[in-house]
Amino acid sequence: MIPKLHLPARLGRTAILAGLVAAGGSGCSIYHPLPLPNRAELTSNVGDQTPWTMDAVAGRALRASPDLLAIRARYHVAEAQAYAAGLLPDPQASLSTDRPTDKVSSSDPRYPEYRAYGLSLSLDLQSFLLHGSTAKAASYARDQARLDLLWQEWQTVAQSRSLYVHGALAQQRLKLLDQAGSLLTRLQRSALATLQSRDINLEQASADLALLNDLQTQRGAAARELLQARSELHALLGLQPDAYLELGDPGTPTRPETGLLDRALLDRAIISLPQRRPDLAALRAGYDSQELQLRKAVLAQFPNISVSGSRARDTSNVHTSSLGVSLSIPLFDGGRGAIAVEKATRAQLRAEYLARLDQSVADGTRLDREIDALSSQLADLAGRLPDLDANQPRAEAAYLSGALAPSAYVAVFGTWLSAHTTQLDLTQALWDDTIAYATLLGTQVEPAQSQVRAHE
Repeated sequence: MIPKLHLPARLGRTAILAGLVAAGGSGCSIYHPLPLPNRAELTSNVGDQTPWTMDAVAGRALRASPDLLAIRARYHVAEAQAYAAGLLPDPQASLSTDRPTDKVSSSDPRYPEYRAYGLSLSLDLQSFLLHGSTAKAASYARDQARLDLLWQEWQTVAQSRSLYVHGALAQQRLKLLDQAGSLLTRLQRSALATLQSRDINLEQASADLALLNDLQTQRGAAARELLQARSELHALLGLQPDAYLELGDPGTPTRPETGLLDRALLDRAIISLPQRRPDLAALRAGYDSQELQLRKAVLAQFPNISVSGSRARDTSNVHTSSLGVSLSIPLFDGGRGAIAVEKATRAQLRAEYLARLDQSVADGTRLDREIDALSSQLADLAGRLPDLDANQPRAEAAYLSGALAPSAYVAVFGTWLSAHTTQLDLTQALWDDTIAYATLLGTQVEPAQSQVRAHE
């Protein structure tokens, strides 16, 4: 019950309202507009590092990726929602005044007594009952957003590394094809020049032309792959399309006896996967949040109780005080619908978590076997390349002297070129699997420049 109030007769509505506004608005924020940008905010500054390393590209992606910046802003929304959920609900207050407008003269000495007022205060008790669950559920939701952000950072690192490898190897493929094309161009010119003197036949000149056309086709495909990799990498790094990034040689990932690609590490990593993978931890946090949402729905099925108190005076100068209690009657709904929805949602989240965990185990096993197969193929190819490299110049000399038939030279040259392009293809596939394997199992080094750490 509100204590009895003795309001001065001369106290008007303006003074009372001013006091309430001052009390309620003491913690108000001020609106500041934030206009949208009128143009893209890409940069052409790539720094002084030449050439760029894979780790340097990953670090820049963490700092400048437009998609990551947007996801970080989304995380701040989850932070604000957790803050809002932690605040206690405000009580509701109301104030009203009445003054007579008929048959009463303002000169009447009792005129102030004819002016009525009403003051009431109410409080929703259920909001206090649910406050703890609401705040904790929002806290878990904030943790989920933070872990989702960390997982997106891991994904960005993996994407930047993959694009780096694709771009660097596309450069190497173009260089190889350009060297082979230059060689064939010289041979073709020599063949066409000697064709008129009948030193070689038309078959030999046609073979050169066919190889050259095939090389041009391969070079066009490599150029398009390089353009796509550079375009995607520039977008990921927040760079203008015309910015130039010099990429270094990524080398070939190896499979050491112990370390990232150790077979025994697979079993150990899978066991501890839920504790190391941010996306799995995020799903667990979301599940914990949903548990509390279900608890809230169960608590909300009890009758909602509101308590109010009031103090009033009518136009006949009669003072009254009152206390009111209201509650909802769970006759038709009773919160059963909300509980059913929350239970179904919890079951859905559990199934999603289990599916993600099962898929991670399956993908980890598959990638482990693929890496084994690719490593073996690369090792076998590396053992054959020295002989192919040595045979190529000898076959070229024999071809030019007429001692080697055009079809035989085409076979030797095609085998040499195919071996080197296959080596690049296998290296790229091995890098892609290695990057995916490290990200999937959580064995990669966590981003050293991760911005989410500041929010923990």
